[in-house]
Amino acid sequence: MRIAIVSTPFVRVPPCGYGGTELFCSHLAEGLHRRGHQVTLFATGDSEFSGVLKALVAEAHWPPTDAIDIAHLRWSLGEIAGDADGYDAVQINSAHGIGLARELGISVVYTLHHVREESLSQMYAAHPEVHYVGISQRQLELEVPLCDTSLIHHGVEVGLYPPSKRNDGYVVHVGRFAPEKGTHLAIDAARRAEVPIVVAGRAHPNDNDQRYYRQEVAPRLHLPGVEVVGEAYQERKVALLRGARALLCPIQWEEPFGLIAIEAMLTGTPVIGFARGSFPEIIDPGVTGLLVSDLREMVSAIHMVRGWDRMRCARRARERFSSDRMVADYERLFASTARRWSDPPFEEREIPVRFARLTG
Repeated sequence: MRIAIVSTPFVRVPPCGYGGTELFCSHLAEGLHRRGHQVTLFATGDSEFSGVLKALVAEAHWPPTDAIDIAHLRWSLGEIAGDADGYDAVQINSAHGIGLARELGISVVYTLHHVREESLSQMYAAHPEVHYVGISQRQLELEVPLCDTSLIHHGVEVGLYPPSKRNDGYVVHVGRFAPEKGTHLAIDAARRAEVPIVVAGRAHPNDNDQRYYRQEVAPRLHLPGVEVVGEAYQERKVALLRGARALLCPIQWEEPFGLIAIEAMLTGTPVIGFARGSFPEIIDPGVTGLLVSDLREMVSAIHMVRGWDRMRCARRARERFSSDRMVADYERLFASTARRWSDPPFEEREIPVRFARLTG
């Protein structure tokens, strides 16, 4: 198949540090390319891809703005619409591309990477011609009912996360310093458990995250037993995960997925997470981690995972969350939508309500 994947103009592919959507695009594009498909990736000019890379902007533009996102999408979809050979599947990752795709007569698969936002939900409901992919069952349960939907859990390149039998005694918290991530609670849990914690991440420049950082995170970073290492790029992140007793995820929101959780599991490090969002779906209690409901239970869980079977954890994570499994799911989806989209145009046929479950 000829497949187009449209990433964002905000972070290179693959990302050097933070960039969940862009990491997903990298794994998907590279995986499909290895399976023999003709893949074109629309991303930033500083991206790296084994197939065909096309870019409007030479470098990533951060922080994100609607203006650069729309410009990137308009150019990318224009290139796709004007391609003489055509594409069998077009996958996009920004809601701004939905209306643009319809204007250009392009059928698209859109992956939802976020929690429900009413303005976007209204847009999704107004565009039943799009095939929507949810990244967790919980995400789709909270979303507006959609006509044409699949569930595909994320996966990553497992070779980048070698399992480790080593437990160096510390716990780790990796990610944005944001209220929904519960960074301050991770620090509190580790200190109450009297276990060292390594905190890796940064606060985004928006007012909400910066205020949270000043009020809740910064005062805790100087406490005994707390080590902050800044944003951890791939090698440093993997090293931290491989040596940790557990990854702490006291999430305060309906987390749509949580890539860092499966990255930890793949190294053999169990995840201790609040039972919200996707975590009840992606954590196998007793095998890849433990689900807890509050700070007290998280403290107890830190002690419970001391003698964890890390190799069993890593094996289970590889069964469920490899990029090969994710890519195969998308490959089947693209083949299915390509056949359906070769039927009469959307306006001339009745679209059935359908739901396909493709997940680990």
